[in-house]
Amino acid sequence: MRFAVFSDIHSNLEGLQAVLSEAERLGMDGLLCCGDVVGYNADPVACVELVREKGIRCIRGNHERGLQDLDEGRTPNMNPLAMEALLFTREALPAEHKEWLLSLPDQLTVEDSFFLFHGSPADPDEYIFDPFEAAYAFKALVHDHPPPANFLCFIGHTHICAAYAFDAQEKRVQNKAVGSGDRFRLKPGAHYMFNVGSCGQYRGGLPVATMTVLDLKEMTLEFRFLSYDYAETQRKVLAAGLPPLLAQRLGLGR
Repeated sequence: MRFAVFSDIHSNLEGLQAVLSEAERLGMDGLLCCGDVVGYNADPVACVELVREKGIRCIRGNHERGLQDLDEGRTPNMNPLAMEALLFTREALPAEHKEWLLSLPDQLTVEDSFFLFHGSPADPDEYIFDPFEAAYAFKALVHDHPPPANFLCFIGHTHICAAYAFDAQEKRVQNKAVGSGDRFRLKPGAHYMFNVGSCGQYRGGLPVATMTVLDLKEMTLEFRFLSYDYAETQRKVLAAGLPPLLAQRLGLGR
């Protein structure tokens, strides 16, 4: 089977549409999202509806958990920009859409072959930016999550694409910054963790929507960076009265 795996849609309809168009062009068998369907941008309703319409298998991210915090009277652990967007999202979403988001699991096993997490196998809100942090995440993946699926996992949360591999015998983590078209062959005996970036607010220095293509038959993983109409997304952010910085950063990829 071949899967399109992506994350952090963040209410960016144009970015999501770019990823789905590429997945359709490639003839993917399944669509998977590592969380944060909502937040930051202006189209939470349209993005939730499209995710559900396309049958995308999805887990919760910290923005979905933030909605739950608000509903239950807690203050989400978010910076002011994220919090302002979350309050906008709460007001924009119909109750049924919100209930669906909150019903999503915090992790998912796919075909008993690999896992989806939002931040890390150890903690759904944990950020992984370097091999040191990845080493602790691999420890949790190997010891706390059952084989054979703990061979491979996908994460998001940082909005930056990355590739990590763990050699259990040598106790060593290798990492690689990745670009569009980079392809990895998954070898028996290792464990892999891929950050799929973000199709809604990429922070790797480019105004793109990112995704990965997993081929379980060939045991390969490929990154794809896609152009999309981010100027339209920016226009919507400003028209919705959201902070201008949220629009500006889309063009900077930061």
